[in-house]
Amino acid sequence: MLELRCPNKKFGEVAMPSVDEGVIEVVCPSRFCGKRSGVVVLHQFSTSTGKLLATRRYQSPEGGTQ
Repeated sequence: MLELRCPNKKFGEVAMPSVDEGVIEVVCPSRFCGKRSGVVVLHQFSTSTGKLLATRRYQSPEGGTQ
């Protein structure tokens, strides 16, 4: 099984890796990755290798949940 993990948190495992290069995106709640009030942190992982591909940070939309 492939772990989906950023430097600070494990998000899950891929039980059956894909043969093509699929991508899964998850919201990270870790302040060590940059999460704070008004900021959303998104990690993208490969579904074939489990590798962390990218991390993006955005301002939360006003009135949205964090």
